[in-house]
Amino acid sequence: MVNTLIPQYPPHMMTMTQRKHQYQTGWDSPKFLIDCVLANVNKHLEADGCVLERLEVGCKLTTPDSLRTGDFVKVQLWLEGEDAFLDIRLAEVRKIQEHWIAVEVIQLSPDDRMRLKQYVNAPGTIPIQEAARMNHLFIRA
Repeated sequence: MVNTLIPQYPPHMMTMTQRKHQYQTGWDSPKFLIDCVLANVNKHLEADGCVLERLEVGCKLTTPDSLRTGDFVKVQLWLEGEDAFLDIRLAEVRKIQEHWIAVEVIQLSPDDRMRLKQYVNAPGTIPIQEAARMNHLFIRA
């Protein structure tokens, strides 16, 4: 019995055409961006902000009812007294009720997660389950 080697092709490899299609259809980047400022750190994280629809030539202001439960969004979360926002590259919309949007944080860099943790654990905040507080954000838009 002869043992022949079959080259392994990683499933994540894409052709240039596939990458171009991915970029054009937008499934590599969320369609909506939420720009907000952290306003309250008590039982959970609350922020005030706005919803922007990402277009080829920039962004357009829109309303929370443009979003649907299950949509993926990008969030720019500003912290008081800091010059740079936390870049939540990927979050999932969990609930929309009137002008409130509940999102679950999926992708946040380790550096930004550390900045948020330090901000949340600052004196004067009410201690609760850290993981729940860090991974869920309620945004008034």
